Amino acid sequence: MSDTNLFPRAAILDAWSDADWGNGLQIDQLEDLTTLAVQTQNSLYEITVLNGRTGEVMVRGGNFFSERTALRLEGCTFGGSILKRRGIYVGMRIEFVPEPVEMVSKVVVDPVTGQKEIMLGHKVVLTSPIQSIAVLA
Repeated sequence: MSDTNLFPRAAILDAWSDADWGNGLQIDQLEDLTTLAVQTQNSLYEITVLNGRTGEVMVRGGNFFSERTALRLEGCTFGGSILKRRGIYVGMRIEFVPEPVEMVSKVVVDPVTGQKEIMLGHKVVLTSPIQSIAVLA
């Protein structure tokens, strides 16, 4: 008997690399101080690019950013571990990292062996899926 695993097409590397990336933009290709209106499924975000190359932005909107907040825009994801670095694309979720970076850890226990492993990472704010993107004047 064989196991069958189902994955979203976007989670497969070939589909990811062959995708038409015409439904969004790269902030590292925008001029500094460009402001974007990004409508997600749940919120409207105003994103001002401070340094697109490093991902430094100011963000206002959603439940987390009632005031302009300095963040680092890592990129977009479909929710898995593959990230379109510095990108904002329709259908994907933006991944923001608060500045300064806040490290977090958790202990994961293997249910079979009982072995413990400490997982380290940083705090991330993930938006709901993007519906539209507009460059503001």
